[in-house]
Amino acid sequence: MNKKRIIFLLTFLTFSWVNAQINVSGKVTDTSGEVLPGVSVVIKGTSVGAVTNFDGEYTINVPNNESILQFRFLGMKTKDVAFNGVRVLNVVLEEEQNRLNEIVIVGYSAVKKEDITGSISSIKDSLIAVNKTPNLFDAIQGRIAGVNISSQSGEPGAGVSFNVRGSNSVFSAGSPLFIIDGVQIDINEGEVASAGVGSVARMDPLATINPLDIESLEVLKDASATAMFGSRGANGVIIITTKSGKKGKMSLELTSSVGVSEATKTINIINPDEYLIYRELRDPGNSFTNITTGGAPRDFSTLTSRNWQDEALRTAMLQNHFLSVRGGLDKSNYSASLGMVEQEGVIVNNNFRKYNGSFKITHQQNDNLKLGFTINSAMTESTGVANSGGGGDEFNGVVQFLVIANPWELPDLDDAEQFGNSNFISPLSLIYEAKKKMKFTRTFGSLFAEYDFSKAIKFRTQAGATFTGSKLQEFHSSNSLFGFRWNGRAVVRQVESSSYNISSTLRYMKTFNKKHWVNVLVGAEAASYLWESFFNDVTGFENQSLGYNNIGLGQVFNDYGTSALPSNRISYFTSANYTLKGKYLFTANFRADASDRFGSQNRWGYFPGAAFAWNAHKESFIKNNIPQINQLKIRASYGQTGNERIPPFTFAGGMENAFYASNDNLSFGLAPSSLENPDLKWETTTQFDIGLDVGLFDDRIHLTADYYNKQTTDMLINAPVPAQSGFNSQWQNLGALENKGFEFSISTVNINKPNFKWTTDFNISFNRNKVKDLGNVEFIPTIINGGWITNPGRVIVGEPVGIMYGYVFDGIHQTGNTQGATPGTMKYKDLNGDGLIDDANDRTVIGDSNPLHVGGFNNSFTMKNFTFSFFFQWSYGNEIFNAAKLRTNGLQPFMNITRDYYENAWTDQNQSNIAPAFGKIDQVPSSYFVEDGSFLRLKTVNLSYDLPKEALKNSSISGVSLFLSANNLFTITKYTGFDPEVVSNNSLLPGFERFSYPRARTITLGLTVKL
Repeated sequence: MNKKRIIFLLTFLTFSWVNAQINVSGKVTDTSGEVLPGVSVVIKGTSVGAVTNFDGEYTINVPNNESILQFRFLGMKTKDVAFNGVRVLNVVLEEEQNRLNEIVIVGYSAVKKEDITGSISSIKDSLIAVNKTPNLFDAIQGRIAGVNISSQSGEPGAGVSFNVRGSNSVFSAGSPLFIIDGVQIDINEGEVASAGVGSVARMDPLATINPLDIESLEVLKDASATAMFGSRGANGVIIITTKSGKKGKMSLELTSSVGVSEATKTINIINPDEYLIYRELRDPGNSFTNITTGGAPRDFSTLTSRNWQDEALRTAMLQNHFLSVRGGLDKSNYSASLGMVEQEGVIVNNNFRKYNGSFKITHQQNDNLKLGFTINSAMTESTGVANSGGGGDEFNGVVQFLVIANPWELPDLDDAEQFGNSNFISPLSLIYEAKKKMKFTRTFGSLFAEYDFSKAIKFRTQAGATFTGSKLQEFHSSNSLFGFRWNGRAVVRQVESSSYNISSTLRYMKTFNKKHWVNVLVGAEAASYLWESFFNDVTGFENQSLGYNNIGLGQVFNDYGTSALPSNRISYFTSANYTLKGKYLFTANFRADASDRFGSQNRWGYFPGAAFAWNAHKESFIKNNIPQINQLKIRASYGQTGNERIPPFTFAGGMENAFYASNDNLSFGLAPSSLENPDLKWETTTQFDIGLDVGLFDDRIHLTADYYNKQTTDMLINAPVPAQSGFNSQWQNLGALENKGFEFSISTVNINKPNFKWTTDFNISFNRNKVKDLGNVEFIPTIINGGWITNPGRVIVGEPVGIMYGYVFDGIHQTGNTQGATPGTMKYKDLNGDGLIDDANDRTVIGDSNPLHVGGFNNSFTMKNFTFSFFFQWSYGNEIFNAAKLRTNGLQPFMNITRDYYENAWTDQNQSNIAPAFGKIDQVPSSYFVEDGSFLRLKTVNLSYDLPKEALKNSSISGVSLFLSANNLFTITKYTGFDPEVVSNNSLLPGFERFSYPRARTITLGLTVKL
């Protein structure tokens, strides 16, 4: 055959093959009718394929009528469709329910859950919104293994303690990094203004987030996952993604609810008549029960008795309204929402309001360029002085006074006797004779751009900013306990902060030979933060009518000042992921951070991380022989993260005003205020994690287990220094801390019938914390000011952070005791047997704030249109130092006492070995004050009903749901305070309690309407 014939034959065959191709087109949507861009359309068995455009449309050439088109999209079920000669094929894809196809946000990207190598927990919007609370932390509390969340009190908007796998540090901040739609936010309690007069209880800085606005929440726990954030990920990373719009018809959703709250418990104190008996037994012939100002005996039958808890506690109202609008145009998707919460506290005159709004838009400019913008703004306002906590003025807090104030009004006492000598204390003076208003606003937003240079190379840059403002105004009149001695006192404090963050990343992602998947990312980031404060503390008001609205009427400036603290950071990072055959997954990442919180020689910190995972269920010996296993993944990771969360400029010595003696005169000048340490450097946490993910019976059973070990070295500690230095302390790198633990969670679909479904979720976490080194000291004392027991704990080498330290209570000295002690006084163990009870030899560890384990247990039942769920939360093994017991057990005679103490106190007739005689309680730390803080709480019960679709078919309404929800229905505990969920303001002893604001039982009724 000559060349001409060969060329002719090839040309003919090519022409015939091209003409045999059949052009097929169509549109791909999901079950709700929303178009799906980016769907892969492949002729099965070939490499011929296409991808749907932004309108969900595709076009492909089919070789013959027997061809099968395969449609694949992340998060959707793969669908095969036979061609059969139809030129227009519109396809509907169903959502993939398999957990392995869930999309999880990790660091600077999103991946399928199947491809994760690190320890990451994810919680979706349906579970976040189930308890209908306006508070984000309340919504997720107890639902995530390895995450321990505790609110500081039951006051609306109260602050929280949030740690992931225990606390990494002793003194520096231990809260995780929050990333909301790409904006990085550190929880800084200093952003919320506080006066420190009546209390130092904190507000939750993230109370501005509405749980109904959240699409998903991911918790990055191990070092391989958090190392990408370097210093900011040292305490874990919480990534929050808010809801976005989808292309298609605009959707509108309204959720509105009202509720009532009441205190779950009151403290059982003695009644007015018993109080008179108690005073006489304690101090026969005392002036309170016997002598008036005029010298005549008191006739209590003519006087009014009071029950302060009944008068101050109320049934509180709650209303919560949320409106969202979401949708999409040809190239843009949008989402907007508005929310309002008005919540009364269970103590009168204490109210909380929150107003928030958000807007989010993404725009596909062309095939290569995508833009996005998001903004979220909220304002909260808290009024009333009913805070818990301990501040700088007495032992304070209106909650404490509700319990300890004696129940009799003595009108014959003058002001000096009432407020100065304290024979009569009215806690209502702290409510009605004082005003407090605290406003807090947070606005954050981001702008991003993504550019695809090719299918494999993508560039993304994002800029984010956060602005906060907080203003506290507080006034205590001369008729109140806190204002009497000052003739009125006003405090105005204003705090503002601003932070900026910009990051840019370049990603290369490609699959080779259908076996090798490579994903490499490099990036850089810069961040800055500025905190500013202004305050005035003024006393001496002759005219008190304007209160804090005109502090210029005060005559004495008690304190005043301004401050500004900037900090800056620059970072470079890279990560690489490699997957072989979908079975073997490798991850490596590295980050370098530079912070100006350290000196020029130590500003850079370097943090590597690596992980490996094996998808064993994809091996043929499991896939072909054990079909019951649909997932079996074994994970291991190792990495380092850093911590720099200490006050700015602590490496440098500070200066303050001082007066110097010169020629019998005082001269104004400056003096050093802090001791410099130019060698201060990064605190480093090294973490090892090994984990297991198992899915059985098509994910009817799914369990995750992790063991971790975290070692923190070069801890940043404000350590005591020798007195000859001229200073009390200095920030140093010294010591080491260990956290190790086990996490386990399991989810099961127990019954899955067309008209009935029952699912269960269970998680439990164990964490053990130990101080391994404190440099040149064996312990650091835990000091808690405020006029109570001031030294109840220590940080000790070999013990966990959060221990209580004191004497071991050994009963009550009885009549005729061999020690010669006064009968009815407290007895302590002589630990060294020398016959003496002293601080140096007879104090020991008496309690531990850390629980042995915490967890949650949820059950959900769906029957036709009804859904019922209940959720239990627990903490076991933690102890509480109940310092309030010092006051309610008769430290001072004018205070009331609990019934338990009244009935068990030692007397001549009742020689008890349980509690000391009236007036004989010791103001020293001992195990007498340590109580079991374990609890089991029925956290949430929810019942909802969805109206049938048929009932709405002739209306524009697409769905209506009615719900009834109850929170904190009951708590089983042995603790004698208001509530066992205790978090003090001192991180060294979180289990210290002085009567926190009572937690509320809340019943909520509401509905959700979708258009």
